[in-house]
Amino acid sequence: MRNLYDVLGVPKDADQATIRKTFKKLARELHPDRNPEPEAEQRFKEVSAAYSVLGDDEKRKLYDEFGEVSLRPGFDAEQARRYGAGGFPGGGFSAGGPGFSFEDLFGDLFGRGGRGGRGNWRVQPMMRGQDIHATIAVDLMTALKGGETSIRVDKPNAYGGLESTVLRVKIPAGVDDGQTIRLRDMGGPGAGGGPAGDVLLEVNVRPHPRLRRDDQDLEIDVPITLHEAMAGARIEVPTPWGRYKVNVPAGSSSGSRLRLKGKGLPSRGSTPAGDLYLALRPTPPRTEAPEAIALAEQLDAFYDGDVRAELDFLEPQEG
Repeated sequence: MRNLYDVLGVPKDADQATIRKTFKKLARELHPDRNPEPEAEQRFKEVSAAYSVLGDDEKRKLYDEFGEVSLRPGFDAEQARRYGAGGFPGGGFSAGGPGFSFEDLFGDLFGRGGRGGRGNWRVQPMMRGQDIHATIAVDLMTALKGGETSIRVDKPNAYGGLESTVLRVKIPAGVDDGQTIRLRDMGGPGAGGGPAGDVLLEVNVRPHPRLRRDDQDLEIDVPITLHEAMAGARIEVPTPWGRYKVNVPAGSSSGSRLRLKGKGLPSRGSTPAGDLYLALRPTPPRTEAPEAIALAEQLDAFYDGDVRAELDFLEPQEG
């Protein structure tokens, strides 16, 4: 097994912020939804497994102290420290000396039947299962309205290996990029009757080709005709929440915005719902017909001065 720090490509003294940032970058690059290369999926699994340990302060301490053995189900750190000091509980034997039994050693370390002082099998200590960290990519419309999707994760099994499992995930409406969704008791199995760990999914919201998000607000470009921009009009606009009729003021220019209050992202807890902004974009006809060009030329007479005069400040000043 490769060193987990090498898997993530971070130094052993890296802080949690660096580890998290590196994992997030790698996960986005290697996620199967974004990278179709076969080796990317395996690398994604390795990176996720490494982060599930190094991203957890307690698991990272044990890994730094004991290495790969600390990742085994039922690992007992206190027993490991006692063995590391050269003695067995109650037996006085040093590792490799008379009476040494690897069965006892691994049974004590991993809680799978080590013998006590009277030769009886000990009860396996109760331990919570391992948490699994992964990323899940969703589109903006799903983040906006909520929905359900699936993700494949590799989970530790009761035998110390990994098994691939497909999980159904409910995406809450209004979920934010970077937010964590917790699937309770869906992680690694517990030991000795202990509870299973959780699956922690970091949400990656993919950009939308039309909708733009700013915190709880949304913005979308709305094309309008030159006549609608100049004379004003009442138009119907499709939105994520249905079609709405809005009034375009006369003299609207490109970038003028109309607001639909409360039609952005839905409220979340104490965070109120956002607004939907309609950015008006006067759009000339897509034609090269001579009569259309002649009409457009006639409109030039109605401009008040140079339409680019406001850019004069960009010119270098003399002296």
